Amino acid sequence: KYMTPVIFLSDGGIGNAAVVVDPANPLLATAKNHSRGALVGPFQALAAAPAMPAVEDVAKLKKWDPAHRMQACVLDLLGGLHVAQDAINAEQMNVGFVDLAAPAAAVPVARLVRPTAAIFQQQLSLVANYAELREDRAAEILAQMPNQHAFWGSIIGLNDNRHKNTLELIALAMLLANSVEMRFKHAFACLRPDDLSPQIQPMIPTPGHSSWPSGHATEMHLLVTVLKAVLPPAMVTPGMAAQFDRLAARVAVNRTVAGVHFPVDSAVGRLLGVALGEFLIARCGSANPMHCRTFDGPSFSGPGGAVLDFDPRVSLDNGAPYYVRDAGSNAVAVSPLLQHIWSRAQGEW
Repeated sequence: KYMTPVIFLSDGGIGNAAVVVDPANPLLATAKNHSRGALVGPFQALAAAPAMPAVEDVAKLKKWDPAHRMQACVLDLLGGLHVAQDAINAEQMNVGFVDLAAPAAAVPVARLVRPTAAIFQQQLSLVANYAELREDRAAEILAQMPNQHAFWGSIIGLNDNRHKNTLELIALAMLLANSVEMRFKHAFACLRPDDLSPQIQPMIPTPGHSSWPSGHATEMHLLVTVLKAVLPPAMVTPGMAAQFDRLAARVAVNRTVAGVHFPVDSAVGRLLGVALGEFLIARCGSANPMHCRTFDGPSFSGPGGAVLDFDPRVSLDNGAPYYVRDAGSNAVAVSPLLQHIWSRAQGEW
């Protein structure tokens, strides 16, 4: 009764089945009490008080179990980030960062300007057309709903046992993406395709939050941005980088095929994911440059106002009117805790 197979969650997704002893097993507790009584004898006090460890020693992170190590890093990950409506453009929301240890001027991370209602109306016909791919993409769409671990992991030969620290880094990256994207989703409150037409009929349950930006697109583009930076340069060949980019785009498009997102949701998610990825890399101490990026939603249309699809081939560096990158790069304070997680992840490859 008390030796039960359980499925446990690893930082990268579902782990293997294992047989564990229930810690609440009263038989085990009774047996341990009897065992202690037979073994310990009279209590012997310590001869001297033990030395206290140094305060804020990042090396101690490796002592904690993964869940609590992640919890210790969360404040460093999210602390100092702020999302606010732009002072001039009421349709724009900005995310920036202030180093709370030494407050100074905010460092901009990303700026998003909401598309017009007319653009979402245009996009509806694309969502309806993408439904023709549902039968072909159904297995992918369903498998990618909880996480995409198996998909990107197969590109790099990820192993849950050998690459635990990499999975912890990615778990933090996903927490960052989810926290920021949900704040934007609330602010913009954009309707889903099935809110606009009863003919869309998504093949999966419509998520209980707004549409723009796409969470899957944001998370996947953040993830591949981080992987390109943390893996050894010799490993990230042009071929591997292309696989990363194609996967991120395909996961994003699959959400449109499923009927729960517009193409413009994927386009903004791509930009936000890359911007957040660059921010996280900088916070982890990497020398990679961080640029503030802007998505101009009202510009997401073709010549003469024609409907525009998500195109992952368009450069994020001012490659289209809706993708704007600030000219200069920004520096942010390095978090010793995040830097420790980063270096341990690098060491696995």
